[in-house]
Amino acid sequence: MDYQNKYNSLGPGFEINDLSKSKKIPVPVFLFLMAAVLLAGVSMGLFPETFSDYKVFRQAEERIENGETSGALQGLYEVQERHPNSLPVTLKLIELSMDTGYYDLAAFVFNEYLVGKNLSDGQYAKMMRYSRRLDSYYLTYDAVEELMAELNAMAAEDESQEAIENQTEWFRGELAKLHEDESQDQAFLYYYEAITAQDEEEYYNCLKKAYAEDPELFDLRVLLGNAERSRGKMEEAEDYLTAAVAKDKRDAGALRGLAVLAMLEDDFNEGLVKARQAYEADPDSMYVRDTYLIALHVNGDAAGEQAMMKEIEDLEGSLEEDTKQLLEGTMTLQEYYMSD
Repeated sequence: MDYQNKYNSLGPGFEINDLSKSKKIPVPVFLFLMAAVLLAGVSMGLFPETFSDYKVFRQAEERIENGETSGALQGLYEVQERHPNSLPVTLKLIELSMDTGYYDLAAFVFNEYLVGKNLSDGQYAKMMRYSRRLDSYYLTYDAVEELMAELNAMAAEDESQEAIENQTEWFRGELAKLHEDESQDQAFLYYYEAITAQDEEEYYNCLKKAYAEDPELFDLRVLLGNAERSRGKMEEAEDYLTAAVAKDKRDAGALRGLAVLAMLEDDFNEGLVKARQAYEADPDSMYVRDTYLIALHVNGDAAGEQAMMKEIEDLEGSLEEDTKQLLEGTMTLQEYYMSD
């Protein structure tokens, strides 16, 4: 089964030189090393005896549990590139990618490294479960992409407010039709229904439905965290955002959301810490610069505030009107963020 490759080439691997053999290894040490290599061979199959790569392989799950999901998968993928015939690496990379919602990476590894390999009955059954999940994901991906292309064509012909509203309703109607097809990815459809919702309640309900179907999809935890905050549910908001950070410590959207919660609770220093972390992780993530600017402002860092304001103006031309009002003192943090 072929899946669309959403990744650019990460470059070729490199050749592994043969390990040099020493003629002066004491017998006990030699026997220990032979046992270690044999153990690695039993557990890794075709995995080459390179201890640094073996360490990446063995520690991948631990790193994910420690909130280093993207880094763990990136490291494991680089090992896969260097050892394309290592079935254990291929299977683990697919499994961990699927478990954490990195479906594009899983699909890429399926096509590039799993095809043609011999699997046990258990391995085959698990990979077929993943394959069916990916089939559904990409079926819906392609359907939504086609609808988006049609929507863009309509918008190019008529950009009036009335036309945009009609086009959005058309789009949502087409999504509703796709829901009737059980082979479609229901979480994916609910996600797009949420981002085209006509009111906050519908937006929230669609996000909840998507999360119930697949909590790992896209940035659902971050969106739900922000939605709960807008509804005044601060504890629920923190739960979602903390879970997102637990999955990936460098999730800029989640860190930004936690910065907002901290500032709303008058913990301005913690808000600044989290806003800075979000900025360092990904300054281009949505609202990250604005939130960092506001955190600098409420902490009285005038020099930092001016520098960030200039950065935003250089990139975007000007600040948002409500951001100006907040900085000028004519809007409160609660007014600014509780309807974000």
